[in-house]
Amino acid sequence: MADQKSNPLILYTGVAVSVVGVVLSTLLLCKHGFSDLCTSSLGCSIDGVDGCKELGQSSLSKVGPFPIAIFGLLYYAFLTAAFLLQSIRPRGELAALLLYTTIVGLVVDAVLGYINFTQILVPCILCAYTYLITLALFVLALTHKLQSFRDNSPMADVVKESGTPAVAGALLTFLLAGILYLMGAPQKSKAVDGPIDEAMVPGVLADFAALKSVEFNEQGLKSREGSENGYIVVHKFADFLCPHCLHASELLQEAMKRWPGRIQVYYRHFPLDSTCNPLLTGAPQKPYGDWRCNGAQAAICAGDHPGFAGFYHGVFDLQNQRLPITLEHLERLSVNAGIPWNQLRTCMASQATQQKLMRDIDDAKKIDIHSTPTLIVNGKLLSPGVPDRKWFFQLLDSLVYEKEGNAAFDEYRARKK
Repeated sequence: MADQKSNPLILYTGVAVSVVGVVLSTLLLCKHGFSDLCTSSLGCSIDGVDGCKELGQSSLSKVGPFPIAIFGLLYYAFLTAAFLLQSIRPRGELAALLLYTTIVGLVVDAVLGYINFTQILVPCILCAYTYLITLALFVLALTHKLQSFRDNSPMADVVKESGTPAVAGALLTFLLAGILYLMGAPQKSKAVDGPIDEAMVPGVLADFAALKSVEFNEQGLKSREGSENGYIVVHKFADFLCPHCLHASELLQEAMKRWPGRIQVYYRHFPLDSTCNPLLTGAPQKPYGDWRCNGAQAAICAGDHPGFAGFYHGVFDLQNQRLPITLEHLERLSVNAGIPWNQLRTCMASQATQQKLMRDIDDAKKIDIHSTPTLIVNGKLLSPGVPDRKWFFQLLDSLVYEKEGNAAFDEYRARKK
């Protein structure tokens, strides 16, 4: 193919913008795959929650075992090289490839953007910046390609140059769109059909015994669900705007149905904002800090009433409804739970409630909790985050077997018939 005329400024700008994409993708890869190294929430926090980290902990940030960010890094690295090569020796076929590569990027980003802003409570802002980078690269590639139509080359040559990349680009676009659509589709929970194999119990219990031991004084704690006689005691530290805390609550509710009468859960509070949590530095994030504190204070007060469990889970369900934790919504939840709103509202503003909240925060400090959710089971500190469902149920099965033996497993199987 003949060389193509080009505007160096467009191509050099393409190189610079692509490099910015490489930098952003590298940051995202670090946040999603190595969050312990990349702890800064700069450019990610929009409501006191690091949306980039939250997305990284979700299955929506991966294609199989690979973070999507690594594909973004390779994508922008390729465009950097392509723009640079085109600036050195312009070619019509490379200009076409640049254009269709950016079109593929726009399609992929459209799907990722839909997932980011509709399927995740706290959007990943760095991800949104990469969408803008892809759009800018498309404009640059399109402008560059249109120059070929100003040349004196026959239209047949233009079509010939563009045909192969067009077909390849279209096929790749549809392929990636299909993959990303499947990623966005709801995923079924991992099946856990029955109790753990008895032969696996000793190993599970040995690993559990090796976890860090912590101790709490449970006297006076009223924010509890489950059986008073439950011998599996769980403490869950959470924040009401934390998506993974919602998932942890759903997991615990499922666990209590799996082993009724054996589990009791203390719902503890660690609001992720300095509005009511002095362990957190920085200015309060309005209005999100108020919502976090509203939820914690209201749940503490609801612990004095029989409708506590329904109220507590109702506050978390506001996430699913994408509603803020305002007094208006709390009043509706309290009425539905049979809790007098006037009493609850007065209690929320009391000094006694703040002291109870500080008790939770102090307990979290003692065991060095910095993120939510964090679960403690029978005095053993689990890794931060939502436990793997299969592993968690196997742990509970093992603790039940240790206490009751095969009789409990027989009872479980009888219930499932």
